[in-house]
Amino acid sequence: MSWVTWIEIEDESSSKEEVKKLYQQARNILTKKIPDTVRLTSLTPEVAGLLNELNQAIHRNAVGLTTREKEVSALLVSVYNGCVH
Repeated sequence: MSWVTWIEIEDESSSKEEVKKLYQQARNILTKKIPDTVRLTSLTPEVAGLLNELNQAIHRNAVGLTTREKEVSALLVSVYNGCVH
């Protein structure tokens, strides 16, 4: 299933320098994917960047859960919030 947004976002091939920088900084090193939260807020790159930094800080400093447990928790929250996966 491909990811289709119902709101306007900046394309990965955007010519806007601020968006290019945002996508470059947010792109996952291993998967090369841009987080959905960044893409969904890409019309406001400053906000998208701050949200991404907050998300990264939370994950870096969270203790007590493995990476897998964090991802399962995030998936469950998404399901309860009605997100489609």
